[in-house]
Amino acid sequence: MDRRALTCLALLLTLSIPAAADTLLTVKSHVGAFQLMGENQPAKDTEVKIWVGADRLRRDEGQTSSILRLDRNKLYIVDHAAKTYSEVGLPVDLQKYAPAGTEAAMKQMGDAMRLDAKVTPASETRKIGDWNARRVDVAITSAMGMKIATTMWVSKDLEIYRSLNRMSATLASLQHGAAAWARQLEEIEGFPVLQESSISVVGTQFKTREELVAVAAQDAPAGIYEPPAGYTRQPFNPMAQPGR
Repeated sequence: MDRRALTCLALLLTLSIPAAADTLLTVKSHVGAFQLMGENQPAKDTEVKIWVGADRLRRDEGQTSSILRLDRNKLYIVDHAAKTYSEVGLPVDLQKYAPAGTEAAMKQMGDAMRLDAKVTPASETRKIGDWNARRVDVAITSAMGMKIATTMWVSKDLEIYRSLNRMSATLASLQHGAAAWARQLEEIEGFPVLQESSISVVGTQFKTREELVAVAAQDAPAGIYEPPAGYTRQPFNPMAQPGR
């Protein structure tokens, strides 16, 4: 077979290989019952879907979708109940989006709600589902007295863990005072396939649990990494974010 024939054959073989499918992760989330300001909050179970493609991710939870476009350095926050979306530039700078007249209040809020996080990798390992994981302990405190103790089981078996942690860090940075914690979160070596937290805040205590239950290679629906057509764009307001 001559060189030209070999070249044509290689081209045909290349064209016949389908493009790599995206990855769909399913995470089960549980928040235990608690009482806040005299009001009973029932336990809540939700299913989180995370799509991961090339330079783009999407997290769906409840009535909110978060779309991270690394190719554009943009985060879109979609509120399906209101049929609106907001656009945030990366890296996230909440002060940049402070509504007129709230700049000083925003800064005060960031200082008052500043999170201090201590991340401690441990030597303990464990099999969680199909993934080999190691333990990481995280202790978070805030100037307002909130305490969060989290045990993470992180796995590097998911080769896309850096992209997933970038998404988690970006969403964390939307919270006032969480910039330093977001940077640490992005640097964790592995994706948390299981994390259990004990939270103490405003005189109440409760527990949360998140577990990765499924990972599948799957073609993403068309347009899933874009805000839905017909939704209204509105300015991002860090003082009034939709729940995730």
